[in-house]
Amino acid sequence: MSIPQQLVSIALLVATTILGGCAPKTSTIHHVVLIELKNNADQAALLADCDRLLPNIPGVTSYWCGIPGGFGRTDVDSSYDVALCIGFKEDHAYKNYLVNPAHIELITRWKQRFEWIRIHDVVSATP
Repeated sequence: MSIPQQLVSIALLVATTILGGCAPKTSTIHHVVLIELKNNADQAALLADCDRLLPNIPGVTSYWCGIPGGFGRTDVDSSYDVALCIGFKEDHAYKNYLVNPAHIELITRWKQRFEWIRIHDVVSATP
C-alpha cells in the first residue's frame, strides 16, 4: 500500500471514529483494526470468530466487524479483508480486554493467517 493510500486509510478511520460512526458516546477509546488475510477465503470464518469471541468481553461498550464496502470509489482504500472497531469507556477496560482469554484465543488462532494487521487506538475528542 502506498503512503497516500495509508494516509487516506488512517484519515477515514479517524474521521469515522471521532464522528461517532464506530461507537455510541459511551465509548471514548476506539480500538480500530484492519486485517489482510493470506487467504481471503478465510474471511467469513474470521468474521464469525470475531463476532463470537469479542463483543461480550467485559468492558466492551461497542463493537462492529465488517468487510470493505465496495462502492467503487477509487480514493477509498479497500485493500483489507476484515475491519473491526471495539469501544471502551475507560483505560482499564481496554487493558483488561487485551489480556482477556477470548481476545488471546482469537489472536492465537488467526495470527499466522494474517498477511498484515494494522491497529489504530483512537481516543475520542468529541464531548
